[in-house]
Amino acid sequence: MAEVTQSSRGNTPSLATPKFPADDHTPAISSPLNPDAPVGASRSSRPPAREQREKRDTLKKRESTKGRSGTPDNHGPKSSKAVPGVPSPMRYSIPEPKLSDYEPARDIYFTSHEPNPFITPDGEHELKRPLDLAENKKGYRYTLCIADPLFRHKQFYRQSDTRPFGPRMSFNDSDKSIHFSASSGRIVTNEKGWRMSKANVCAREGTSYFEVKILRGVPKEGPVVPSGGETTPQPHIRAGWARREAPLDAPVGFDGYSYGITDIRVDTMHRSRPGRLFHPSANKAKATSKSSTASKNAKSNKLAESLPTTDDAFREGDILGLELTLPPLSLHRKVVTGMYNPAVDNFASSQSAPGTLDPNHDIIRDRIPVAYKGHMYFESMDYISTKPMETYADRGPFNKVTPNPNHEEAALRSLPRSSLRVYRNGKLLGTAFENLLAFLPPASQPSAAQGARLGFDDAMVGYFPAVAAFTGGVAEVNFGPEWWAPPERAKGEVGGDGEAGEAGGEMKGVGERFKEQIAED
Repeated sequence: MAEVTQSSRGNTPSLATPKFPADDHTPAISSPLNPDAPVGASRSSRPPAREQREKRDTLKKRESTKGRSGTPDNHGPKSSKAVPGVPSPMRYSIPEPKLSDYEPARDIYFTSHEPNPFITPDGEHELKRPLDLAENKKGYRYTLCIADPLFRHKQFYRQSDTRPFGPRMSFNDSDKSIHFSASSGRIVTNEKGWRMSKANVCAREGTSYFEVKILRGVPKEGPVVPSGGETTPQPHIRAGWARREAPLDAPVGFDGYSYGITDIRVDTMHRSRPGRLFHPSANKAKATSKSSTASKNAKSNKLAESLPTTDDAFREGDILGLELTLPPLSLHRKVVTGMYNPAVDNFASSQSAPGTLDPNHDIIRDRIPVAYKGHMYFESMDYISTKPMETYADRGPFNKVTPNPNHEEAALRSLPRSSLRVYRNGKLLGTAFENLLAFLPPASQPSAAQGARLGFDDAMVGYFPAVAAFTGGVAEVNFGPEWWAPPERAKGEVGGDGEAGEAGGEMKGVGERFKEQIAED
């Protein structure tokens, strides 16, 4: 049988054997035949995993949650394990100013009331309404600003002002129906219901004082309500101290953010609840001997005689003096941060030298310059009403919220030995309030929904002099240092009566804060 010879395929083309790396043929699991095989080796070479791309919000969502303008410096996601550091004083990256931004602020244009202009009772001043101003509303606050080449460290912009210069009632922080004296800005009126105007200076610590002269209000003589005027609205004035959160379309003392004094009956007003003046020394008099007890009782009876009756009133021509006493800021911060201990903390240890700044307290202002009707303004997020304060101001019959220095809610913590005292024509009438509510952050908070940074003090949070007018009431303010009716305390009494006077120290006009605010800015 013939042997079959296998055919040769030498002439048949064949594919070249591919050369794979040795690692491709290495078994993934070691065996007796392959004892040196690496554990977990991959049979095939895979490309590296693609880096996860950062997911960012759309431009429309960023604008709606972080403000209407301005670009924050920190765009990246916030790490939950990030170590908190020193907050940046400049949050926004602002473009370089235009040449027109370096020009001084223009004068404000005022318009007369139509058809009948508002004239003061003495006929010397016409009260007008400012036009084309940015109003403080909807959680935003506006202050005039200009560009200055000397302020490169603040991206060239600084706060400015327009005539009339100096301490006065604020045109931006007043209801749009308020009319002012264009020459001084210290006379206000309103033809509608209760409307409020706040000053451009605020009290933060120490003892501050200002005067309010009633030019048109309760008649100087006769009954409080003139005969035949029982059915028609009569002009009235209400004055006091208010915080930035207090609404402008309401009287002073409407909610928990302001403390007011009424002209009729000389009632105290807070949370729309009336009260009466009192004397702390008469209520807290304690003596150790019979002789001292007799002297204390005599002084208490004398003070009680000065308290106004329910038939009393602030009338036209009267000068209402309001003295506000606040503890030092160092003690104030202990209260709002929950570190206040009444057994340890006292005013003597918290007092600082006049004109000195606390190095542990930072002033941070998140604001951007915006143009509006020919003016440049700083736009910042204002403090707003919080839920605990709304509960505190509730007029329901079961509201038993009582503020105290160690309350669980920061907004409801009160300032120990703070007070508001009332004077008429230079004579002390009594104390209206004690233990006023704290105002430093976190007691005051901006809107977190709009992207505001919480817990920062911008040095303009405090108690502002406030005046509210009703249907034609006219009032003039005086922020010192020259007084129409110098108060008794300013004539040499430094401490005053009661514990509040010991905390307040020397009294000064709230207008002295104007230059301090310029230096702080």
